[in-house]
Amino acid sequence: MKTFVRNHKNLAAVVGVVAFMVAWWLSASARGYLVARFDVARGHYEVQGFGLPAKWRPDYARLLRERYGIEHHTVAGCVVSDSLVSYVGAYNSVTKTAAQRKFGRDVFAECAVDARKAWEERKVAGTKAE
Repeated sequence: MKTFVRNHKNLAAVVGVVAFMVAWWLSASARGYLVARFDVARGHYEVQGFGLPAKWRPDYARLLRERYGIEHHTVAGCVVSDSLVSYVGAYNSVTKTAAQRKFGRDVFAECAVDARKAWEERKVAGTKAE
């Protein structure tokens, strides 16, 4: 085996890189879980998002940050890979559970409702002003 690898270094390198990439892709959920556990352990609360944003996402992110010190981080737009979806899902599940345990309620739903309500009120006020 050693002789084969020694004689086919380029092939061994390619196989190694491919194996690493497959392992990296398959471990997305585990990586998200571990990174979130590390972040929460050091007191950093963050929720990650991707996709077409709701009109009130800036208000949602602001409310989370101002009220609870939770950051909202957009990691991708509308085009996402399966591994990124797995990573973000695992990450957010850990963070949301920890935040609910810390604050005693679903602060994410609370901020989402408040942000949407504020956006709709501004929209109605802007329509009346015209």
